[in-house]
Amino acid sequence: MLQEHSKVPILPILKGDAYGHGAPVVSAFLKSRGYGLLGVSSLEEALSILQITPVRLLVLTPPLLDQLAPLLQHRLLATITSASIIPHLGRIAKERRQYVTVHVKVDTGFGRLGAAPDELVDLVRQIQKTPYLRLGGVFTHFSVAFSDTRYTQQQLRTFLALKDQLTKMGTYPDLLWHAANSAAFLTLPASHLDLVRLGTLLYGQSPVSLDPPWDLAETWQFKTRIIEIRTLPKGHSVGYGRLFRTKETTRIGVIPVGYGLGLELEPQSTPWRQIKQALGKGLKGQHFVFHPQGPLPILGRVGMGLTSVDLTRTPDIQVGDEVYVAMRRVTASAHVPRFYYQNGAIKCIYWNHKIFSHGQWKTSSRGLFAKESLLHYDSAPDAHSRCGQ
Repeated sequence: MLQEHSKVPILPILKGDAYGHGAPVVSAFLKSRGYGLLGVSSLEEALSILQITPVRLLVLTPPLLDQLAPLLQHRLLATITSASIIPHLGRIAKERRQYVTVHVKVDTGFGRLGAAPDELVDLVRQIQKTPYLRLGGVFTHFSVAFSDTRYTQQQLRTFLALKDQLTKMGTYPDLLWHAANSAAFLTLPASHLDLVRLGTLLYGQSPVSLDPPWDLAETWQFKTRIIEIRTLPKGHSVGYGRLFRTKETTRIGVIPVGYGLGLELEPQSTPWRQIKQALGKGLKGQHFVFHPQGPLPILGRVGMGLTSVDLTRTPDIQVGDEVYVAMRRVTASAHVPRFYYQNGAIKCIYWNHKIFSHGQWKTSSRGLFAKESLLHYDSAPDAHSRCGQ
């Protein structure tokens, strides 16, 4: 569906373990759907994928000197942001007699990674004169495409001016110019250029409000089971620090999920936002665990591996019942088994760098997906006990 909204190819982004979905399996699926190039943040992410799924990868952050050898060994596409790395990369490439494709990242206003716009021409010339280096693309990143169209357009104008400058020089006529992330893909079609880099949108979440015709599918759920149920008297404390005490006889359930697996882990924000978040939780009584009978409030402090929930208003829930845990998908631990479903049945399980499929554990995704497979994603911390089901 996403491809229908752009005339140029999509570069799927798999950073953060494919936004918590399990990058090696997602890579195998995308490869089966014809995606020949995928994007990752780091060398470590790339190597984790390549252990299981052979695929062509663009590493979006520049390499350190000690990462150049493995970068060439695994034939990864590198990102360059400064001239200092070019002679070192060229030397290793020459020693190996191996051509290396690189993309240059330009900072048009994000203020993080990237060469300054006035440095691009010199970078390109240095790449051009370095044997065994090939320039495959130039890209930038938008900082506020989800909220500030004017500033995003300014970034795009800076980037397009650089494109015109290199085009007039007659240098690298077949370069891939890319700028659009998920937000710009939706808000600024002029930024699509030669390809679009889609991350969060690819996984069923939009960074901006969408019109009704858009129907993004939920691609991720975190599920676990109630492992114990107890009834506590009025005034009994629950959890570390005794931060919660029952106001009445309370039926509690325990789930084997805590901050060690990612529950209630949030990115650091400003002190004011932290205060607002704390007040919001207190005033709204937010729930984080859900059952078909209703939401289950978390009681007390979340532990590393165990959390208590209130079952007083849901008396029919029993030990072994499945519950849905709301958490940020990118904070969900990589050690949590990932279940993948196809046509309502489990297609495979990914856990501890192995894939369970066709009754056996494998360390390769070869043959896992046929062309035109349809996939959605699930996750559960009690997966090992379910593998034989």
